[in-house]
Amino acid sequence: MYFGTNLVKLDAKGRAAIPARHRERLHVTSGSRVAVTVHPLGESCLWMYPQNEWEITAQTVANLPPLNPQHAMLQHVLFSNLYELELDGQGRILLPQPLRDHADLLNGEQIAIVGMGKRFEIWSEAAMQAQNRACAEAAREPGSELSAELQNLML
Repeated sequence: MYFGTNLVKLDAKGRAAIPARHRERLHVTSGSRVAVTVHPLGESCLWMYPQNEWEITAQTVANLPPLNPQHAMLQHVLFSNLYELELDGQGRILLPQPLRDHADLLNGEQIAIVGMGKRFEIWSEAAMQAQNRACAEAAREPGSELSAELQNLML
């Protein structure tokens, strides 16, 4: 499982160093291969999966009945924007320009790599800060309701 937020600099070529604390696990579980795609609901971030987790996720999504418009949309967004990447010898990935454009990731600036359990999210630093504020505000909304799953979650 992957957790925590790490700020790293996107270099002039669009490469980002995967945090050292995650590199060994990625090497062991997925041979240092990752799959990166856009957020399926249009958020300005990327989703990055270790290759082994992506294979499970891709199979699940591919098995959704494609004649359901929501399923077809999810399949299209995830699969058409997917890049399979490999960490280089220094533990970096080269994020393709279309992915950088989607998430407003600028060369030479800080980006956030956020462990989300079985996958990562990649945000610009500013977008990550805005997302954190939005989540905190939404949680404080007087009328916000927890799903049944969250109500039964023992934290």
